[in-house]
Amino acid sequence: MTINKISLLVKDKIISGHTDQKAPPCVCMRASYMVECAVIIPFFAGFMALLLFFFQALLVQQEVGNAMLKAGREMAAVECETDNKPGGVFLAKAMILLNLSEDSPAEQFVKGGRQGISMVRSDFSGDYISLRADYKIKFPIGLFGKLDLEITQKLKCRKWTGKKLKKSAEEEIVFITKKGSVYHRKRDCTYLKPNVTLVNGAFLGEIRNADGGKYYSCIKCMKNKNPNNMMVYVAKYGDRCHSNPDCSRIKRTALAVRLSEVNGRRACSKCGKE
Repeated sequence: MTINKISLLVKDKIISGHTDQKAPPCVCMRASYMVECAVIIPFFAGFMALLLFFFQALLVQQEVGNAMLKAGREMAAVECETDNKPGGVFLAKAMILLNLSEDSPAEQFVKGGRQGISMVRSDFSGDYISLRADYKIKFPIGLFGKLDLEITQKLKCRKWTGKKLKKSAEEEIVFITKKGSVYHRKRDCTYLKPNVTLVNGAFLGEIRNADGGKYYSCIKCMKNKNPNNMMVYVAKYGDRCHSNPDCSRIKRTALAVRLSEVNGRRACSKCGKE
């Protein structure tokens, strides 16, 4: 009898112990993963959609910027003189559309397509062309409601009108050499373009220049040289003989400067008279 009672008590404890146990851990973990996935996946999908959207926005800005650059150059080349009249805005808009193809990202993602790019705030006064493009890019469907990303791009370039010089006596352009002491009013003055002749140095004492003067050895290229034993170069209006036709004292490089910048040089006796 005692043994039977003990066995019955053990069976009761075993049965009662099984009925008090909780659900297996594997069941709880599987349920937890499913809840986390259900929460994370929508956020991940939204983040990827937002990331792709900003890449598309950058692509649109690049295309619009290139179109504005081409339009600015073309308008500068024709010296656009609109003075803020509507014609300048229409011309800028036409050039922007011309440089944006129908299958460009701007046509797909800009609100209103290419026509949705506004140029009304561009400025064409003065010597500069200031293009301003205002447009909106549509957010992906169902993301952040119906909000749009507003973008403004600007470009400024100078009209190709050239440099305007004041007409005054001080703005007269004359020509000088680096080591010369006179200025010339004519670029083709014979003193700037000397008539050089190759002669026999043995007859140098018998030769005279255009002013009737004698020729002497150049202190630069004839140093320690005897002209009687060589062929030399002489200029019609010079007074020196040279062994080198490219000598800086015979071959002159003319610089164009304003008359007020001659720094005390006197006028050329041949072309300096007004």
